[in-house]
Amino acid sequence: MAGRMSNRDRIAHLRAEAEAAAKEKAAAKAAKAAQPAARKAKGKTAPAPARVRIVWAVCDHAGKEVQQFPYAQEQEARAEAQRLTAASGRTHFVKQTDVAVE
Repeated sequence: MAGRMSNRDRIAHLRAEAEAAAKEKAAAKAAKAAQPAARKAKGKTAPAPARVRIVWAVCDHAGKEVQQFPYAQEQEARAEAQRLTAASGRTHFVKQTDVAVE
C-alpha cells in the first residue's frame, strides 16, 4: 500500500513540474524566435486603410440610397427627405455614409 505524500514532497513535486513547464515554454519561444523574420511577417501585413469622407444619404423606405449630399449640407438633405416623403407618400430618411476618396 502506497503511503500518502508529505506536504514537503507534494510541494517539491509541484515545483519540479512547474520548472519543467517553464523550460519547455522557454524552448518553444526560442525556437519561434529562431524562425526567419520573413516567414513570421508573411500574411500579417494589413492593407493601408482607405481614406473616406462622410456624406449624408437620403434613403427611401427600403433603405435604398436616392441622393447624396456633402457633410456640410445636412439641413438640405433633411429638407429633401421631407420633400420626397410628402411627394411620394413613402417614408424617406437621412443617414451618414462613408464614401471612398479617390
